[in-house]
Formats: sequence, structure tokens, C-alpha cells
Amino acid sequence: MEKEKIIKKLEKEISEEEIEKAKRNDHARRKPRACGFTVHIAKGCDANCLYCYVNTKPKLIDISPKALLYALLLNPKFEVGRSFVAIGAICEPLDFPDYTKEFLDEITKLGNPVQISTKEVNYNLAKTLRRVDALVSMCSAVDEICKKFEPKRPLPSERLEFCKEIKGGVFLRPILPNVSLKDHFKSLEIIADFTDRVILGNLRLSKEVRRKLGIKELPKKYFEIKRKLEDYAKDLGLLVYRSACCSNAYRHNVVCWNKCWEKGFCSSCPNACWEKV
Repeated sequence: MEKEKIIKKLEKEISEEEIEKAKRNDHARRKPRACGFTVHIAKGCDANCLYCYVNTKPKLIDISPKALLYALLLNPKFEVGRSFVAIGAICEPLDFPDYTKEFLDEITKLGNPVQISTKEVNYNLAKTLRRVDALVSMCSAVDEICKKFEPKRPLPSERLEFCKEIKGGVFLRPILPNVSLKDHFKSLEIIADFTDRVILGNLRLSKEVRRKLGIKELPKKYFEIKRKLEDYAKDLGLLVYRSACCSNAYRHNVVCWNKCWEKGFCSSCPNACWEKV
């Protein structure tokens, strides 16, 4: 009933035209992923990070933040206060700061565990980002290395200061085979000075990414390297998450949406989801 009340309230606040647009929007039908409901405030990114499969010009969604929330609420699988929400998969949400702030202000009223990932720095949004699980993303915390792969985004040193300000975590992604194990270790050492948690992300190899990075496939020991990084991060005192949903659950003190502890993919963090069920 609560969901229906919120829908009716929003119908009084947005135009009939936006209501019809929202009904046609794919957020009203999209199935949840392992990390929850992925929300795309825009599609595309022109930062041209060498490892990224997204390379189209960014375009903001054609409905208002309230209409986007309305579309999400129309989704029969979306549960108010329970469903996980993840923002920033195929765009850089902080490239559209006003829209992102307004949407976050709206969706956090529902009480859902919300996560956002960004490579940008915007202290005007700090207060808003502290209310969600904010993940600051980078492929390396070493400025000289990261700049080679992410030339159009702020340096990691700047992102990490911002991460500390918003009490966020670091999404170290992707773990690049082009970077030495020693330099990956150095990244983790730097990260440990700014946050208490890190997620280690895989490299997604599309045809374009293969070309840009100059590699044909992942090295045979790629996942062995990831395990070494996980162990090293734990030695540094970091909480290491194998999945973004686990970080979201920990930040909001709720049970993991994906039930990772039942699938052999649990991060064994202090959230202890199995005890909360």
C-alpha cells in the first residue's frame, strides 16, 4: 500500500506527459541484477578511459528525477525500502550533478539501500553522497599510472581526498593486467589511508577494449592475482568486498540483496548477513 501511496503522490507532482514517458521508460520494466536495480540517469560517456566499453556521447535521460523515480516505482519487482539501487553503470552520474542530486534526494526518502559509483569530484554533493554507499572508482591509486588509462578524470589523489570527505569506499576497477603486482600493492597501500573498504573489480574485455589495451585475453593467472590483492588488502586492514552489493549491504546495515553468503561469494565482512536473516 505504501508503494501505491507514493505513486499517487508523484502523479500529482509531475505532468501527464512525464507520467506517460515514465510508463514507457525501461526502468519501469527492467529486471534487477545481482547489485539490485541499476538506474541510468544518462547513457554514454566521453571520458574515453582505455579499459571502458562505454564510448558513446553522454546523453541525459529525457525525464525529470521525480519521473525517473516514478518509473522505478512502477516496476512490479521494485520494493520500497528493500530493493537495492545502483547508480553509475553506463555513465558518469556526477557529470550531471544537479540531476543526480535531485534524484538522490528523492530516492533516499524511500529508505532503500542506494549505491553510486563515480570517478569525479564534486564537494557540493558531499552532504548528499554521505547518505548513500558512495564508491569512488579508479583503476589505480597511483597518479602516474591511472592518468595513462583515465586521462580525462581527476587524479586518484584528488578522488581519494573526496572519498574520505564523503566517507566512501574505493572501487578499484578494473584490475588491469597491464599493471604490475607491485604497483597494485602500492595502490592498496595508498587507498588504506583514505577509506576502510575496497572492492576489486574485473576487467570486461570487449573487442574495442582489447584493441585499446593491446591484449587478446585475460592472463591465465588473472584471478590468482586478484586473490593475492585481496589477501594483501586484508593485511592492510581493509574490508575487501567481492561484490558491490556486499558493500551496499554493509553501508546500510541490511542483509545482502544477492545473498552472497549462500553462493560461496561472501566477503565475510562484519555485516554478518547470515545472522540478520
